[in-house]
Amino acid sequence: MPLVEKNLNVTFTSTPDQLSNLLKKIKDLTTIDPRIVIKIDASTVLLFSFVGNSFKDIHAFKNYVFSIEEVLTIKKGEIDEPIMFIARDGKRLYRILENFLNYKEEIEGKISVNDENCINYISFDTKKMSEKVIGSDPISIGSQISIDDINFLMNIDNSIFNFKLDKTDFLQIKKRGLIENEPKSVLYINVNNKMLTIGETKWHVNIAEVTSDDIILSFPKAYFNTINPTEHIDIYVFINFILCKYDDYNLMIILETSI
Repeated sequence: MPLVEKNLNVTFTSTPDQLSNLLKKIKDLTTIDPRIVIKIDASTVLLFSFVGNSFKDIHAFKNYVFSIEEVLTIKKGEIDEPIMFIARDGKRLYRILENFLNYKEEIEGKISVNDENCINYISFDTKKMSEKVIGSDPISIGSQISIDDINFLMNIDNSIFNFKLDKTDFLQIKKRGLIENEPKSVLYINVNNKMLTIGETKWHVNIAEVTSDDIILSFPKAYFNTINPTEHIDIYVFINFILCKYDDYNLMIILETSI
């Protein structure tokens, strides 16, 4: 089926540093799922990956929100409403764009947008290389999710309780969990007499004292391992999911057993 184009071609430039910044985020998101969705408006980029078939059926969701200047330089007024690019294979996209970093040249690019504000293709050109990346067919979840939706769903004021996970504890849990890493294996958050632990049936690590009543929650180990560790990781427990909250990104993991 031929591409249907509207009269919108957005031109941009991207320096090696800007491209490297974008690629780091793409590479991180592919640890959740190969599908990558990029939504661009006049000033902001929303970049996310997810596991599930719809926003109501998500098992894990990870996103970045950042200023467009971090990855692209676009003339003011070229984008008047959000546009969306979908990559079915984010790892392939990463490998393609990574090649431009070898030449350390500024990229001149063009974004072709169709009548549904989906990106048909993005062309990347330098003196040495040219590449045209074709966008995949629109998916319903990509068009449904916005920054406002994310902020509403992940409003920490609606969490049941929260705790800090020390980087050393996270790495220990991850390392121990990989010893017996069966498909679909889970980790447990267990609160007993105000002490919160994370582990499996045969082992656990004491994490912190909390105000919650006694509970046992389970969630997929594989998604927990995609956390980007810092000195302390702020984790918020909601009724149906846990949320790892950072300044520039969120990681949501759906609970298999909920409060």
